[in-house]
Amino acid sequence: MDRWDDLKFLLAIERHGTMAAAARALGTNPATVSRRMERMADELGMNPVIKTPAGWGTNPEVQGLIEASDRFHEEVEREKNRLRFKHGLQSAEIRVACSPLISGHILIPALAECAAEMENIQLSFHNRAMIETLSGNDVIISVVRPRAGRLISRKIGTITVQVFAPDRDPEIRDWVGLGADVREFEPMIRAERYFGQPPRIHVDTFDHVLLVMRATGLAGLLPRASGLDLPGFVAVAETAEACDLYMSYHESRRGDPAITQVTRFIAQSVAQSIYTRAGEGLTGLC
Repeated sequence: MDRWDDLKFLLAIERHGTMAAAARALGTNPATVSRRMERMADELGMNPVIKTPAGWGTNPEVQGLIEASDRFHEEVEREKNRLRFKHGLQSAEIRVACSPLISGHILIPALAECAAEMENIQLSFHNRAMIETLSGNDVIISVVRPRAGRLISRKIGTITVQVFAPDRDPEIRDWVGLGADVREFEPMIRAERYFGQPPRIHVDTFDHVLLVMRATGLAGLLPRASGLDLPGFVAVAETAEACDLYMSYHESRRGDPAITQVTRFIAQSVAQSIYTRAGEGLTGLC
């Protein structure tokens, strides 16, 4: 491939699903992405993108080229960070994708205690629940263990989620739950089975579940660390569900000092959080 930069466009289409989404992620326009793919088609003798119900996506025939491009990109990022750290510079941006619960209640609060250790890291948090692939991120944290791709994954903790009902009406059937995009989340399945019906109100995050419960008095699904401190509500027996948390990154980033620092910070933060270890605060993280 004579024009290495074209591979960046192909990889963006794979990561973001369509040429239009890739254009937005790259800060350009679909016409530019289309021209790059036309040029690549001339070099390959076949079209690297095909029409899908969602838009123009990658052709399965170029999967090998995409995997090689992905590996090349990750290895370049690793070497850039190795050189930057060696010369006292800040790392390239490290994108961490996880649920708002993890970023907002575990990782971001822990940054204050790890300021010195994280001063050379340029962090970027992105809200993605139940993420299974890197999708352009450097590190992902999810209750779903990725089964595809060349990823290094490990369990870093467990969060217990449980149904909480108003103590004045513990048999209430109306409840608040998370949105349809996490319908396969096991605690949601278990809660719906308990209530015998879908949530009356759907929201995007556990923080919003908490707000709606306070405002309406409805039952809801919450992390135990949140629900146990909620006045006027009681935990419903036999609805607790322990969810394993998995942290993953591309295997080509092994030895990247920025990834090493970030993954150590994440693992230590999760291990000490009140959301994963009842009764313990965010202390002594780094």
